[in-house]
Amino acid sequence: MSLANGVTIPFLAIYLRNELGLSVSTVGLVIGSSVLFGISGGFLGGALSDIVGRRRVLLSCLLVVIGSFVGFFFARDAVTAFVFNASMAFATSAFSPVAKVLISDLLPVALRVKWFSYQYLAINAGYAVGPLIGVALGFTGARISFPAAAVVYLVYLAVLWTATRQLPRPSIEDAGLATLGRSTGAIVRGLGESARAVMSDRRLLLLLIGAILLETVHSRISVLLAQNFVIDFADSARVLAAVMTTNAVAVIILQLFAAGYVQRYNPLNAITLGGILTFVGMAGFAISEQMWHYIVAMVVFTVAETLIVPSEFALVDRIAPEDRRGAYFGAQTFAQVGGFTGPFLGSLVLASFGGPVMFLAIGSLAMVSVAIYLLVGRRIPDLNRHDTHPETEKAS
Repeated sequence: MSLANGVTIPFLAIYLRNELGLSVSTVGLVIGSSVLFGISGGFLGGALSDIVGRRRVLLSCLLVVIGSFVGFFFARDAVTAFVFNASMAFATSAFSPVAKVLISDLLPVALRVKWFSYQYLAINAGYAVGPLIGVALGFTGARISFPAAAVVYLVYLAVLWTATRQLPRPSIEDAGLATLGRSTGAIVRGLGESARAVMSDRRLLLLLIGAILLETVHSRISVLLAQNFVIDFADSARVLAAVMTTNAVAVIILQLFAAGYVQRYNPLNAITLGGILTFVGMAGFAISEQMWHYIVAMVVFTVAETLIVPSEFALVDRIAPEDRRGAYFGAQTFAQVGGFTGPFLGSLVLASFGGPVMFLAIGSLAMVSVAIYLLVGRRIPDLNRHDTHPETEKAS
């Protein structure tokens, strides 16, 4: 999925400008709206999977994405581009938490965080290779890239259709709701109950605040670096490319090691270390003067990232009721708000106080997040528990 996205999404702005002739402001509106649809899609997809089943939501999301790619191929104006971009953002964001919930459903606690890490590794590997393939095939902003991506998704749809045939039936079928009207009513009631359950869990709300703060630092770090490099370097594009390539390569290399660390220790310890290293990396950016300084700081920053991402989902997994797991994982997508707050706050600080203060100020949010996670950790029982793999239990 991320490979197909990597061939298309990074070049979407080029496509909208060159192929559709949209203005810069319209392109910003179309692409920027993705965050709003992504947040709503994440929660609704997760909550809906608790009611109608993981398989139905996952397959439906893939169908919508395929339709969106085909729609982009035929798009001719801003309205159709907006509609298909919105549907794609909604569906991909709905797919993501449900895929993580499925990992939780199928695996014992001891193995889940490792596979969260593997999933994150696969996503980053696809996005690292996808743009290179897009350039090599001449897909950069070309219409043909969208049906090509649709074919990749279609292949995955066939694989997932086959692989998930043996999943347990969703609760709405077990309840014997035969008519469409009754089924629709049950879905609406279920979504309402999921929303109330999520909003009433203070632990989850605090975890979301902590995740938003970390996302504020991590999500759009390229934007903060780019604006600072424009001021400090004549060849800012080359420096930014080198630093962000370091991030992509380091994620792929370090994720497997991070998975082993997170699995051995409880996720709270991993996310605490990750938050501290995030601040250290940002402080490194603040005092950097040459490109290799920024590269070293980025390696530290990336180590933090590889520790934080699987740990966040592991903590949500520990507090989520079994019948609301999808809603809880879906609520985690609200952390994407940090993708807006980071560049916005960073730009304000940069304009007023300069780059070093910007990096230190935004980086300090990671330490605030650590304090929040430590506070919530005291309310999560058995945080150090690691369930034994079923085969080990049988052998013993």
